[in-house]
Amino acid sequence: MHIVVISRAWPSSEHSGVSLAAAAHVEMLVELGYAVSIIGSTESVLRENLPVARRFYVPASGSGALYAPAKVDQHRLLNAMLEVRPELVVIEAWQTALTDAAIDVAFNLRIPVLMISHGVSLHSFSNRWSDKIRALGWMMYRYHRLPRLISRVSAITVLSEYGASPRFYDRNVAYRLGIPTTVLGNFPVHWNDTRPAHSQRKRQVVVIGYFSAVKNQLNALEVLRQLPGDVSMLFIGQRKGKYYGRCVKRAKDLGLLNRIYFSEDHECDISEEVSRSQVVLSTSITEALPICLLEAMACGTPFVATPVGAVPSLEVGLIHADCTSQAKAVLNLLDDPLYWESCSIRGIVQFEKRFSKSRIREQLAAAVELACRRLMLPD
Repeated sequence: MHIVVISRAWPSSEHSGVSLAAAAHVEMLVELGYAVSIIGSTESVLRENLPVARRFYVPASGSGALYAPAKVDQHRLLNAMLEVRPELVVIEAWQTALTDAAIDVAFNLRIPVLMISHGVSLHSFSNRWSDKIRALGWMMYRYHRLPRLISRVSAITVLSEYGASPRFYDRNVAYRLGIPTTVLGNFPVHWNDTRPAHSQRKRQVVVIGYFSAVKNQLNALEVLRQLPGDVSMLFIGQRKGKYYGRCVKRAKDLGLLNRIYFSEDHECDISEEVSRSQVVLSTSITEALPICLLEAMACGTPFVATPVGAVPSLEVGLIHADCTSQAKAVLNLLDDPLYWESCSIRGIVQFEKRFSKSRIREQLAAAVELACRRLMLPD
């Protein structure tokens, strides 16, 4: 069977033409014995170092929000589909011009579609006016475009079956429309299985993610402020943007600059840093299922995180919403090796049970089978 994978671009990764998740899924599909081609929205997709039969570049821009109208070369997209004539189209993520358009094209060609959903970002993340305006920009998409797209797919994967989060709005619409769903977890990107003991690790807390109010690194600084002076914090993310500037200024104002390291992902070995640090911290105000926490689990590094998206369903880690509680949780892990060890082991066991490559590949195979056996019905 030939499968076409449609993915958004991911410029900050080694796979610049497709997302990291899509790259992992392509490799797994090939391991499962399928022939795979990819379609991306940047020319770099043509240079992807992935085991695929064909690569197609289809110019596309925008997201579908009122402030970012979707634009796609529909003719080139249709021709790419007609050249390959796949038995299944796999879409990675909503809310991009290319992935959304591909659903319509595949539906009209009566090709089954599997949507690999990483959740949706349609709601207001906070009470700030900018967030509320952003949510308004997604209103038409949320109530009209997205339900129509969901009705046209054969099956949807979900990160959590029951998690109560606005990030799983698409899952709830699928339930309502009777579209089959199946669980497909995220898979870690940067990890290794060396897993040093507590005493062999740096007294360091790692925070991973692009600098933004969503990742909420300012709160991570507040956590560090409440920790002893011998504790350092490593931020891994691109050093650019207004929010990054605010973080640097806040760190300076708090007198924390001598305890902080800012590193871009290409400047450090992320898996090494995660496995050599004692704690991973996530202060995000919204997430679906953060890959950095899975990476922490795989490395045997306990994490402290906010109760967002599917994070509570991980059943490991220390989940706290406020800075003071997070700081206390981090300190307990830093100062109690036996407690740290128990949290480390629980994370490793949960990772191997739910998020190992063999487990995710098994879930992906089940999702492909589910999508292929559902008949496409007329609109």
